[in-house]
Amino acid sequence: MSVSTTAEISAALEGLAAELGDRLVFDPEIRSQFETDFGRWRFQTPAAVARCRDAQDVARVIRYCRERKIPIAPRSQGHTQSGQSLTRGVLIDTAAMAEILEIGEDYALCEAGVVWRDLVIATTERGLIPPVLTNNLSVTVSGTTSVAGLGVASFRHGSQADNAIEIECVTGDGEIHLCSREQEPELFDMVRCSLGQIAVITKVKTRLRKVAPMVRMYTLVYDDLGRFMEDAVRVMDPSNPTFATAGGICSPAPMGFRRIGEGLELGKGMIGYGLWLFPMYLTIEYEPGSEPDDDEALEPLSPWRLVQTQDVTALEFARRMEPMFEAWKLSGYWEQPHPWMETTLPWNRAQEFIETVLSNLPPGALGPGGHVLLWPARTDASDVPLFMHPGGNIVLGWGVLGSVPAAKHEEMLMQLEMASELSIAYGGKRYLSGYITFDTAERWAAHFGDQWEPLKAAKKRWDPDGILAPGFIQYE
Repeated sequence: MSVSTTAEISAALEGLAAELGDRLVFDPEIRSQFETDFGRWRFQTPAAVARCRDAQDVARVIRYCRERKIPIAPRSQGHTQSGQSLTRGVLIDTAAMAEILEIGEDYALCEAGVVWRDLVIATTERGLIPPVLTNNLSVTVSGTTSVAGLGVASFRHGSQADNAIEIECVTGDGEIHLCSREQEPELFDMVRCSLGQIAVITKVKTRLRKVAPMVRMYTLVYDDLGRFMEDAVRVMDPSNPTFATAGGICSPAPMGFRRIGEGLELGKGMIGYGLWLFPMYLTIEYEPGSEPDDDEALEPLSPWRLVQTQDVTALEFARRMEPMFEAWKLSGYWEQPHPWMETTLPWNRAQEFIETVLSNLPPGALGPGGHVLLWPARTDASDVPLFMHPGGNIVLGWGVLGSVPAAKHEEMLMQLEMASELSIAYGGKRYLSGYITFDTAERWAAHFGDQWEPLKAAKKRWDPDGILAPGFIQYE
């Protein structure tokens, strides 16, 4: 049996509704809450929302839908930006699976819908913390494990997917699995960073590490990207354990307007210009009474300015971005379209690429709250096969995180597309939660490289009918 229209899918789900009861939701108002993701530029309303409580519920949904060829998409907080978690079929909402089941000396066992903020609050009380945290803590352990999950400690500890110890998941054939590096390692490798294409994650056992109570934060500013990169290499040196985290941004200092055509109309005759600066944010963790020696820590580095030094608790540092996110919400920025374009670049080509793009990016082009990320990383910190990155020991992550009014949306998409294509031409690899327009199997094969055939084989083995998140990755 195969169904295609929303009405046909809804009718075909009557039997599943009898099994799940009010956990299968058809209410149009609730379904509309899941019609888009954080990008807010692609839309698709699910025929039903399944609020599963555990792996058994997820298995029921998958088995039922598989028989009827009904598509399924798992969704956590929906932080993707190109419709990766959208479906016209059944959307599995993991919000009801949000319990921290166990915290051990070096691990936490979490249900799929646990948000990282809740986990960090619980673990820092015990002097523990996940090795890698994304800037936005309002995303889930299953969501970031499905993509990678990068943060300012990734140069030391890889991605959040690298720090998954064990995963409970339900594959596209409706079977429940417990996989790890030792148990079903092939599935473990294909579930991480595959965006729900192989299985729906229902639990994650993730690493924890000890953390000191206090963190000293340094804000260094560079007026030269090359010098920023030179110091980033020193910071990331495995023989130098001084700094716990390292990240940065490209920050414009607007200078005025320059002529690009006839007249004075902004965007046609005139365009903004400015000087790009490159702040680097570093931290050192310490015990009270054993404060770090700033001069000794910073002596090997050559910033243009040391702008700020401040001390915060480990929990405050983990949550440092929340005031900015709150400001975005109050200003309305959070509700605007914001397809974000993130990429990892070969170290030896990153400076040329970034300077080329920034020279054509007016300071105000990203809208209020928009910014450009920089994050240096070591590739030997990650061993997840499907997290694709350029070769070499070190890479530079770069991301355009903009948001503009609807009238400027198409213009922004065009700029993102050009930046994306240029990054690939420079040997970069796109980060797959953001603005992605790969529309052929050839494009996906180029992205995944030598992992393309293993991914296709995994799809055929564990999702033989192709019902999990269809449409995002084209296999043929």
